[in-house]
Amino acid sequence: MHDRRTVLAGTFGTLAALAGCQGLGGTETTPTDAATDASTRTPTGTPTETSSGSDVDYGGWFSDTDNFDGTTDLRGESSVTVAVGAEGNGGAFAFDPPAIHVDPGTTVVWEWTGNGGSHNVVAEDGSFESGDPVGEASAAYERSFDSEGIHLYFCNPHRSLGMKGAVVVGDPSGGGGGQTEAYDFAAATFDAYWYSLYNMSTNIAMSGNGVPFPLNEQMEQMRDQRLPAMLERAAVERPPITDPNLSFAAFTEGDPHFTQRPVLEDDTGRPDAKTLAWDKSESSGVVSPSSLAWTHLKGVTWAKNFQKHFDLLPTEMAPRFRAQLLSTLGQIGINAAILVGGSRGNGALTHGDSWEFLSEYRPAEGRIEDETRRPHHHAAMTWFLSDMSSLAQNGWFGYVNPRPLLPSEAGADAVFETDVGIQEITDGVARTTMDLFSPEDVAQQESTRSVGLMLGAIGYYGPQAGTEDDLSAAADYANGLASVVQSNLAGNGKVENGAANQAATQGMVAQGLLWASQMDGVDHTDTAGDVVGYMVDELWDDDAGTFASGTGDSTYAITARDAGDITGGLNAADAVLGNSDVRPLFARFFDSTFNTGRLQRAQRPPSVSQSKGNEPPLPPKAGGEFGQASVYNGEVAYDTEAGEWSVTDDRFYTADALYLANQDIWVGNWGGEFYQGRGVPGQSDDPPN
Repeated sequence: MHDRRTVLAGTFGTLAALAGCQGLGGTETTPTDAATDASTRTPTGTPTETSSGSDVDYGGWFSDTDNFDGTTDLRGESSVTVAVGAEGNGGAFAFDPPAIHVDPGTTVVWEWTGNGGSHNVVAEDGSFESGDPVGEASAAYERSFDSEGIHLYFCNPHRSLGMKGAVVVGDPSGGGGGQTEAYDFAAATFDAYWYSLYNMSTNIAMSGNGVPFPLNEQMEQMRDQRLPAMLERAAVERPPITDPNLSFAAFTEGDPHFTQRPVLEDDTGRPDAKTLAWDKSESSGVVSPSSLAWTHLKGVTWAKNFQKHFDLLPTEMAPRFRAQLLSTLGQIGINAAILVGGSRGNGALTHGDSWEFLSEYRPAEGRIEDETRRPHHHAAMTWFLSDMSSLAQNGWFGYVNPRPLLPSEAGADAVFETDVGIQEITDGVARTTMDLFSPEDVAQQESTRSVGLMLGAIGYYGPQAGTEDDLSAAADYANGLASVVQSNLAGNGKVENGAANQAATQGMVAQGLLWASQMDGVDHTDTAGDVVGYMVDELWDDDAGTFASGTGDSTYAITARDAGDITGGLNAADAVLGNSDVRPLFARFFDSTFNTGRLQRAQRPPSVSQSKGNEPPLPPKAGGEFGQASVYNGEVAYDTEAGEWSVTDDRFYTADALYLANQDIWVGNWGGEFYQGRGVPGQSDDPPN
């Protein structure tokens, strides 16, 4: 039995079957011409029995499908037909018959009536898909069903209207889509990928919670020049979101409650961002280095991820277009934050001509809100710029369209005329960070958790260092940071003087030590093993299915940042130390904290399985008058005495959420063998052949 996650987590063959269909065709689909007038098509085979539906439990799948009145028995037929665009659900928005019962090996042919606009056929568990929605009466899609069980499907543009169907093959209890299976590591990492994607896409393209692109006439000209070229190169006709609210500098926080009825699938099958924007009066209106850096690091990581499997992703995602857009927004963010975007004639987030970052800037008023230099902001920018540098130094992974905005290095071709390129910016920020904060300062100014964060950032910088001297300085700095960890280490592996959540401190320090240990002359894997050991042995609460915030705590408060730290530590333990024992712990931690605990407040159809009762709801049902966006809550808490979860902070904190989104994609199912690296520094720097 497989649910949506485990199907996609399985094999490359299954993934190809899911997403290789570029239209109404692909590896297992063949367009066919209609032999009869589409408007008069009826299902082949004569129904021998029409049940009331009580013989098959669809789990409420057809609760909003008004033409469903039972399961049509078509067993005994080798091929059967289902009309697409039949009358129902307030128009020509139905499959007819919506539910059929067939023998294993039967071929089901879906034939379009040409009515009701554009339709498609999409398996709820991701195991099959006809491709982009089409409206032609000549269209058809066929698939043979061998696996016994219930296979649920829907029309993507009209799912919300109730345009759903089901194919029951043989014994309904034999498996198939929508059936329950244990929530394992593969299931958790599949959800991690999609939750990461939801947070990124919402934040940078739908929420409007940031400085908009285009902001001025120059940016409008840039958009008008580049977007058509991106679409042409991506071989798509339009962006994957209608009227997107693009942002190149995300605000630090906002309120994800919708202010009007959301349209997640318009008549083109795309989200309509006009209806998805957040209330700007509830946004902070402030940008920080961390809110910008973690957002665009996720964009770079996502773009690299896409590069590995363009041919396997659903066409409606427009992955090549998204990748080009994300790399463009990242360059605009660097230019505005570091070089020329400030009201003082310098970068909006930099101090004068230095590479030092202030903490908060209010773009609308050109005002510095907090000019304090803070280690975690510098760590975030160093981490992001290092990955952007690897993108630029490796031909932009093919995402330059029509020219790079920033030069990869001084003197290289680019639209923006600057004296420095991304390489020089990255080296400058890294050197300044190491000079500005001694290893001891990082712990004293913030905590040992920030020491772990800085270790991870320097580990990412190592492979991108511009000179041998820069690399040597990075290794020395990493060893100094590791010494601070050692001086704050209890004998049992506990890292003292960290964040309020002890498990988060352990996870971040462990990952930081392992990421930095990828550099020559740096090896703290044994210490990292001890740190992970304490987290697993002393802080895992098997009854709660999550990690305790501290030994003896009766309530575990877990922020999105905390969850990212814990995820990072477990991912690094598995990917670098080879400790596969953490996999089942991660699965339970994710299911309990993100799903049951509602750290993820809502989800979109790609991750919906219909087979579990603890999953986040669809956005319209996520609370408030109109629902909420599919993003992370600020904090959730587990009460050990009551055995209950609660959402204790429902604000959206960009830096925390997008930091977690990066950790999610690295541990994500598509972050393993399907995508290189698992987040290990240097492992995803080269474009795939």
